[in-house]
Amino acid sequence: MSIVRALPVLALLLASPVASAQANKPQGSVYCCADASGRRICGDTLPMVCYDRAYREVSPGGRVLRDVEAPLTPEQRAKRELEIRAQRERVAREAEARRRDQVLLDSYASVGELDTRRDRELANIESDMQRSRSRETELLTQRARLEKLVPAKGAAPRDVSEDLGTNAAELAATRSVIESKQREMDLTRARFAADRKRFLELTQQSN
Repeated sequence: MSIVRALPVLALLLASPVASAQANKPQGSVYCCADASGRRICGDTLPMVCYDRAYREVSPGGRVLRDVEAPLTPEQRAKRELEIRAQRERVAREAEARRRDQVLLDSYASVGELDTRRDRELANIESDMQRSRSRETELLTQRARLEKLVPAKGAAPRDVSEDLGTNAAELAATRSVIESKQREMDLTRARFAADRKRFLELTQQSN
């Protein structure tokens, strides 16, 4: 075989785990593993039966130099990947929780400041809701007036019918805003309740 053709083969051998292990093998050490029947198999090069098993590298004096795990099966690799992903997600959640705690401590000097901020935000939302409720009342009054213009028999005049349609659309939009503001108020109360509880926990821990 020519030198040029032999080079790729040599590169593959050196890249394999077995070749790498043996290349770094201390003088006189041996490789040992247990075969399928539990019998201990050793050799100054890695025995073929040990290729897909866990093995140990042992010094001439009997000292274990290193333990090498058996290659993972596809199922084991998939399980390990899931475990690694779960651990990364846990670390990310913990980092995010620490960040939120620091933001909370940086935002308020006392629980009184937190309560003041909560009351101000709730008051702003309540003010928006009141405006929408006032508009709802106006639209209901307008609808009642328009319905009086509809004859008991026959179709309503075209302009009255169009005004009723516009009124219904605006009334639906206004009620949607009211519902949205109510949800916002509920979420704001819940958020500040959680922040207040956590703030007290953090400040009591530091005292």
